[in-house]
Amino acid sequence: MKIGIYTYGTRGDVQPYIALALGLQDRGHKVVLAAPSDFKDFVEGFGIGFFPLHGNAEAIMNSPEGQSVLKTENSIQLMKFFFQALSAIKVPLRKSYFASISTVDYIIANSATLPIVSTIAEKQGKKMALTYFMPPVVPTREFPLGDFDFLNFGWYNQLTYKIAQSFYWKFVKAETNEYRQELGLEPLRKNLIQYLDHQKPLDLYCISPALIPQPKDWAHHHKITGFLSVPAKYRERHPLEQTPEELSKWLTKGEKPIYLGFGSNGVGNHEKYSAILRHLLTQTQERVLFCTGWSQFKDLPDHPNLFVTKYVNHEAILPHCKVGVFHGGAGTLATMLRHNLPMVIISFYTDQPTWGKIIEKKGLGLHIPVKKLDAKGLLEAIQKVQTDEIKSKVLAAGQLLRSEQGLERALFELEQYFPHDQEDN
Repeated sequence: MKIGIYTYGTRGDVQPYIALALGLQDRGHKVVLAAPSDFKDFVEGFGIGFFPLHGNAEAIMNSPEGQSVLKTENSIQLMKFFFQALSAIKVPLRKSYFASISTVDYIIANSATLPIVSTIAEKQGKKMALTYFMPPVVPTREFPLGDFDFLNFGWYNQLTYKIAQSFYWKFVKAETNEYRQELGLEPLRKNLIQYLDHQKPLDLYCISPALIPQPKDWAHHHKITGFLSVPAKYRERHPLEQTPEELSKWLTKGEKPIYLGFGSNGVGNHEKYSAILRHLLTQTQERVLFCTGWSQFKDLPDHPNLFVTKYVNHEAILPHCKVGVFHGGAGTLATMLRHNLPMVIISFYTDQPTWGKIIEKKGLGLHIPVKKLDAKGLLEAIQKVQTDEIKSKVLAAGQLLRSEQGLERALFELEQYFPHDQEDN
C-alpha cells in the first residue's frame, strides 16, 4: 500500500514523520511525505519520497509580516498570522494537496493539514488516520486542557476541551466549508473535530504516557503511543545532520555548554535575545551553544564561550550539553529527556505553554512564558534546574522514555488500521 503523510509548519512538524515514514518503509510500504517545499532536501536525504506542498514555511515566518507578529510575543496573534498566511495561498496550496492525495491509498494527517486533507479524503473516499505531537484535545474527565488548569473536576475538565475545539473551528470553519462546497460536499454544521471523531478514525497522540497518561474514559480509537524519534543510524548518514568539525572541536575545549535554541519556531525580538546572550557570557563562565534555527540574527556577541550555528543533530550534540533552553517543542523536549538534560522552556504559543507547565509540575525543569523572559530570570532558572533533585527526576524520566517503544506502537496501530489488500503502486 502507498501511504501519504501530510504536514505543514516547522521542522518540529516534519521530523517525527520522518521517523514514521522510515518505519513504514522498513515494513515494505511505499510512503510519500508531503510538506512545505523548503523541506525537500531534508526529507529526501533520508531516502523518503517527497511531495512539495505550495509555500515556503521559513520564508513565511521571516517575512516582514511574520517578523512583526513575532515581535509582539502574543500567542493569539501568532496563531492568527499562521492561519492568515495559509489563507493567502489557499488556492495553489489546495491544488498541491489534491495532486498528492490523488496518488496514494491511505492518508496520515495532523491538525495543521486537517481542514484541507479531510475534505479531499472524504471526496476521494480514502481512509485517514490522525496523528498529533501535542497534549491531547480529546475530552476527558480526568484532567483539564493545559491552558485551563485553574480547576480540576469532571464536567469542567470535559468543557475545557470543547472550548479549545470551538476555538480551532472558529479559525478554520469558513475556509473548510468553502473548500467542501468547491468539491461538491455539504458544508459542516458541526465542529470539524467532532464531525471526524464521529467516524472513529485512528487518532494517535505520539507523546509519552510517562508525561501524559492515557485517560481511561477515552474511546478505543484514541491512543497515546509514545514519542517518535528518527533512529541514529539514519541520522548519522544524512548529509544535513553531520556535526561540523569546528563545533566538535569547540565542544572538547571546555565544560559542557548550555544548549540554547528555538529551532524553526523563530523569534522576532532579536535585540532581546542578543542582550540575554551578552548577559550570560559576561556575568558567568558558562559556555553557550546557540542554534539560531529560522531566526536571522545580525548582532550576536563575539565570545570564545559562544558557538553559533543554524541547526545541530540533537541526538549527537545534546549528550555533550548540561542544560537545554528551548521553546518547548515536543520533539526537542523528548530528546532532552532521553539524554538526561534538565530544561528551561521558553514558551511562545500553541502547545508550548502546556509542555512548560507539565515539565515544571513534574520537577524536570522550569517554564518561562516568552513575555516574562529576561536575562536575570533566565540565569536564575538555569542555575535552579541543575539541583540534585531536578537532575534525579530527569534521570528517572529519561530512563522511562528510552524504554518506550513509541515508533513501534504507532506503526503497529497504523498497520492494524489500514487494510492490507491494496497493492503498492
